[in-house]
Amino acid sequence: MNRAAIVAPVRTPGGFAGGGLSAMTAQRLAATAIAAAVERSGLDGARVDDVVLAGAVTGDPRLARLAARAAGLAGVTPGFDLERRCGSGLYALITAAMMVRTGAAEVVVAAAVDRGSAAEDAAIPPDLADVEQLARRYGITRAEADEFALRSHRKAARAWRQGTFASEIAPVKVIGATRSEWDCATPRLVEHDETVREDMTTRGLTELSPLWPDGVLTPGALGVHGAGAAACLVVSEDRLSDLGLEPLAYLTDWAASSCATPERTPTAAAAVSKLLSRNGFHPSDMDLMEIDEKTAVDVLALLRHLDHPVDNVNVNGGSIALGDPIAATGLRITTTLLHELFRRAATHGLAVTPLSPDTALAALFESAHSDPTTTTPRGARFHTSRTRRLGRHRA
Repeated sequence: MNRAAIVAPVRTPGGFAGGGLSAMTAQRLAATAIAAAVERSGLDGARVDDVVLAGAVTGDPRLARLAARAAGLAGVTPGFDLERRCGSGLYALITAAMMVRTGAAEVVVAAAVDRGSAAEDAAIPPDLADVEQLARRYGITRAEADEFALRSHRKAARAWRQGTFASEIAPVKVIGATRSEWDCATPRLVEHDETVREDMTTRGLTELSPLWPDGVLTPGALGVHGAGAAACLVVSEDRLSDLGLEPLAYLTDWAASSCATPERTPTAAAAVSKLLSRNGFHPSDMDLMEIDEKTAVDVLALLRHLDHPVDNVNVNGGSIALGDPIAATGLRITTTLLHELFRRAATHGLAVTPLSPDTALAALFESAHSDPTTTTPRGARFHTSRTRRLGRHRA
């Protein structure tokens, strides 16, 4: 079976409520990302077989097709919409991968979009009580959660100063957004994540009131719900040479799992363990991890559960700093992960995002320049099968 190659992953900057992206329709925002991915790949848009577009419910079932046409793809390109809550973006990529791996298509655009919430920048988690119990279970303090949030902003700010995001950002042209400084008819480019706070300080975070009486979480330790889009080409491995395409990575495998007691065990723990065990890996084998920062507690609890350090996790900041375009976040974190994997000439990366308060999705990627990983047959039970592979192993 052909591997699914990921080509030219891009994302728009992250925007907050009332920011520069607020005037953009979901169609235009998605089209910007799709057009950028196809253009950067160098592929003739007529070679795209289909478009899988994940997004928040917009009321228009033709969003994928309309965005594809607005992006300049051929009028015969069909397109279909997908909605899987917080995991929509990653599921769009997985769906596209299944299409090319089974031979149903050769080139599929996976895209995701979310216009954000007009009501508020940071939404209080519906499972706040469970998150606070999780913090107590793993001994996570208010100071640790604040420090994690501060590091997210500092890492993102540093990445922007060093030009790290230049290769993955697709600038967005907007006209007449809602904030006063944007109220004009002159087109402007949004080229920078609006949610990154270079002026964030420990003192500023400590002055915020907790969301729960005597709790750990504050608004500063939550992912900022905002607008954004991402897209990439998913291509059958045996067609790369003929099409003249160079992938960044391959999607190796994925797994979803539910958690019966989210207040006692990190939601994503079961999905990560299932995926890594099935492929013969330990968390320490991952060169990079991108974990959706719904809250600082969720990430810290997962890392403590896995007994994994924070050093190689969200190395350029996460959703707390870069924004959380919920339906598009899974594909956004994947885009950032694959570009960083390429920059470091690293081998394996893991992307993790929740689907709901008690369900999560994890995806495993390998560098385009590494030897293919031999996976356990799909029917095998993940907790009894381990596949030997070249490279680092846990003794």
